[in-house]
Amino acid sequence: MLSNLIGRAILPAYLIAVILIGWASRRRHAQSREFLVANRSMPLWVVVASFLSANCGALEIVGLSAVAAQYGVQAFHFYWIGAIPGMVFLGGVMLPIYMRSGVQSLPEYLEKRFDARVRLINSWLILLASSALSGIGLYAIAQVLHVVYGWSFGGGAVLAAGVVLIYVSLGGLRATLYNQVLQLAIILLGLLPLFVHTLAASHGLVFPTHAQALTAHTMTSLGNGQTHLWQELHFWSVSSSLDLFGVVFGLGFVLSFSYWCTDFVQMQRALTARTIAEGRMVPLLAGFGKLFFSLLVVVPALGAASVLGKHMPASFDQTFPALMAASYGPVLLGLGVTALMASLMSHLAGNVSAFSALWTEEIYRVSLRRNATEEHYMRVGRASIVVAIVLSVANSYVVFHFRDLMEYVQMVFSFFGAPFFATFLIGIFTRRATAGGAIRGMFCGVFVAVVHQLLFMLQGLHGGSQMNINFHGAAYAFLTSLCVGLLCSRKAERKDTEQLAGLVYQLQPTTDRASASWWMLTLLLLTAFVALNYLWR
Repeated sequence: MLSNLIGRAILPAYLIAVILIGWASRRRHAQSREFLVANRSMPLWVVVASFLSANCGALEIVGLSAVAAQYGVQAFHFYWIGAIPGMVFLGGVMLPIYMRSGVQSLPEYLEKRFDARVRLINSWLILLASSALSGIGLYAIAQVLHVVYGWSFGGGAVLAAGVVLIYVSLGGLRATLYNQVLQLAIILLGLLPLFVHTLAASHGLVFPTHAQALTAHTMTSLGNGQTHLWQELHFWSVSSSLDLFGVVFGLGFVLSFSYWCTDFVQMQRALTARTIAEGRMVPLLAGFGKLFFSLLVVVPALGAASVLGKHMPASFDQTFPALMAASYGPVLLGLGVTALMASLMSHLAGNVSAFSALWTEEIYRVSLRRNATEEHYMRVGRASIVVAIVLSVANSYVVFHFRDLMEYVQMVFSFFGAPFFATFLIGIFTRRATAGGAIRGMFCGVFVAVVHQLLFMLQGLHGGSQMNINFHGAAYAFLTSLCVGLLCSRKAERKDTEQLAGLVYQLQPTTDRASASWWMLTLLLLTAFVALNYLWR
C-alpha cells in the first residue's frame, strides 16, 4: 500500500536530511574551538531550540513516559518542580556570571575561580558522567525499533550511531545545533497526534481540576494509586516510592539546579548566545517549551495500561513506542518513530559533541599537549568523536540492568551533578571558598553518593524505589560537598578581591541587570508552573 510505503520512507528521509545538514554546516575552522564550541556565534532562536531539543531527547520522551506508566502523575515533577525553578535561576543568576567571566565552558570557569587542578578534576568527572549517560540514546533507540519494527538491538544502535558520527564529524557543534532545531520540529509533529488521540479518549480534559478528573478508566490503569502530585506524599519516608523531602529538596533543588546550572551539554549550547541579554532568555523561553512537552509526553503514558491491555510491554521504557504502534496508522507511525529517533539522536549527538569538546579542549589541550597546532587539535577532536560513539555503544548495555532510563539517569546525576552544583555554589556565592576545599568537597560528595547507592543495592539500606534512593542520595551528596568544601577552605589559600572580580555574585557589576521583559516572562512562567502544580495537586 502507498501509505505503508510513505510511512517507511519518512525515517530514511530524515536520516539523509540530518547528514545533509552536517555537510552544509561544515566550514574551514581556523581553530578547534570554532568546531567544538561554536563560541558566541548563534542566533537566539537557534540556541533556544537547540537548548530545548538537547533536553527533550531519550531522557524525556522514552524515560519520562516510562516514569508516567510506572509512577503515575508523579512524572510531572520532572518537568515542573524538576525544571522550571532551576531554569529561572540559571537565566537570572548563573548564566550571566558565566558569560561575564568570558569562559567558553564550565571547567574553564572553575579554573578562573579556583585553579587548574579543580578544572582538570571536574573535566575528568564530567567525562565519566558523559560516558555513563551516552549510551541512553542508543539503548532507547533499540527499544523503539524493536517494539515497532522488530529490529535487533545491534542493528538499530549501529544505524543511529553511524548517522550521528557522520554529521557531528562534518560540522561539529554547529551541525549539532542546527540538526537539533530540525529534530525539535520532527518531535513535535510526531508526538502531537498521540496527545490529541489521548484527549479524545479522555473527553477533551487537558487541564482537569485535579488528577481524578481524568476518566476513571485511565486512572484505574495506573494501579499504583499515584493520581496526585502532592496529596499522597509523606514528608520523609525512604521506604515509600517517593516522599516530599526527596521530591522537593532532592529533585526540585539539588538534581534540578545541578542539571540546569552545571550540565556541560546544556551550558555548551547556552554559551553560544551572542550577548548576556540573549543568554538570559535562553532557559526562560525553553521553560515554556518544557511545560508544553510535559503534556505531550506524560498524558498519553498515564493511560498506557488501559489502551494496551494485555499488550502492555514488560519494560516501561517501551511504553511510548508501544502506544504509537497501537494508535497510529502507517504514515503517522512512520512520523512518530522518526520523532522518537530524532529525540534519541539529539541526546546522543549532544553527549558525543560534549565528550569531544571535554577531551580535546579541557583535558588534552590543557594538560597533555599545550602547544600543538590547531590542525592537530582538530584531528584529536574528530578522533574523540569516534571514541565517544564506541563508548556509547558499550554503555548502552549497562542500562539494561535498570527498570527504566530515568532511574539510571538520576543515579548518575546523584553521583556527579550534586557535588558539582555544591562546588559551583560555594565558588559563586562565597569569597572564602578555596581550591583545596572545592576538591575535597567534590570527592567527598561523590563518595557519599556511591556508598549510599551500594548500600541500597546490597540491601543494607531499605528503600521504596530506586528513584527515591536517587533523590535522597543526591541530597546527602550535595550537603556533604557543601559542608566539606566550606570547612576545608583555608583562609591562607583564599583569593583576593581583585582576583575574584566578575567571578562571584557579590562582585558583579550593578549596571547589567535583567530587562523588564525578562521579569515579565519570568512571572508568567512561574505563574503557569504554580497553577499546573495546584491543578494536579
